[in-house]
Amino acid sequence: MSLVVRRVTTRDGFAALEPVWAELAAQTDRGSPFASHDWFACCWEAVAAGERPEVLVFEEAGNAVAVVPVRVQCARVRGLPIRLLTLLDSADTPFVDVLAAGAFPPVARALLDHLDRRADWDIVRLQRLPAASPTVKVMEAELEGHWQWRRRGTLDSPYLAIAGTWEAFYGAKSQRFKKTVRNIQNRLERLGSISIEEHRAVAPGSGLFNDLIDLTSRSWKADRGIAIATMPRMRQFFDDLTRRASARGWLSVWFLRLDGRPIAMEYQLRAQGVVHALRSDFDMTYAAASPGSALNFAIARGLFAEGGVREYDMGPGLNEYKMRWATGCHETVDLEIYRRTLYARLCYALETQIVPAARRIRDRVRS
Repeated sequence: MSLVVRRVTTRDGFAALEPVWAELAAQTDRGSPFASHDWFACCWEAVAAGERPEVLVFEEAGNAVAVVPVRVQCARVRGLPIRLLTLLDSADTPFVDVLAAGAFPPVARALLDHLDRRADWDIVRLQRLPAASPTVKVMEAELEGHWQWRRRGTLDSPYLAIAGTWEAFYGAKSQRFKKTVRNIQNRLERLGSISIEEHRAVAPGSGLFNDLIDLTSRSWKADRGIAIATMPRMRQFFDDLTRRASARGWLSVWFLRLDGRPIAMEYQLRAQGVVHALRSDFDMTYAAASPGSALNFAIARGLFAEGGVREYDMGPGLNEYKMRWATGCHETVDLEIYRRTLYARLCYALETQIVPAARRIRDRVRS
């Protein structure tokens, strides 16, 4: 029996999917916060003006077997206006995967058939798919020979495996690494009284939550408009996420305080022995003292001592301070699918032929 795809496009319709979502998550053993209805509820409410969120519900004999949250937005590719359909996410989503019970190939075929019948998109972008997920392999197999598509890019996210004791782990680090840590700690201690806090529940609107928001307004991200305090709809997103994550037992917020004032923080979600760092910020006034690195040290030591934690995911990007601690990296993949229209084919040719050819010419001229 072929799968039927039902579109849920209203806020009330999305809310009504919560029990179905929970059942699918239980069937697939997806206990990650990033597969939960709670997470996508936050993403749904934080979409930008003009974007349209929806959920594709895949049903067999009236029973849901998969859900795929997406959004449609207007964007530009190489200056050309396009209608872009992406997976629903937020700026801080570490990865997205399809929540499907049973075999995924029928869901992939039903998804592509559904897209083929829609006329409200030019490019579909399935972003931040875990490279090791069967979703990537199956989608590429279904696309090959039938659609114009490409891997748009990959992104690495460093992680630290938590195994053994802190003493053994830290003892194996180089003397140079340990010296750097001591120098950072000494610089901070010369500034005043240093304290470290971890909070597993934070009430939106509370003093702790306001401390978090205020700190982000003093970070380097604030001037670029990408801090929680300055990025559109981001405070609303974290307000909702903090409330939900506190109730679910997922939340962990760390502060490093100098004489009682927070000068570094990390916002985490945790479940099933994995701790995910969503946001890290520090007060630019104290950048020379590296408060973020000092907090990172305290977090790593605390996770080893805690027990029950097997992995600390530090978020995307191969930043130097992350790589000092990393055991390895998780990779995510972006897949792009182009609609069967002349305009979408032009966009595909631009990305796969014209731009690469122009770069080769430029490189030859420069050499």
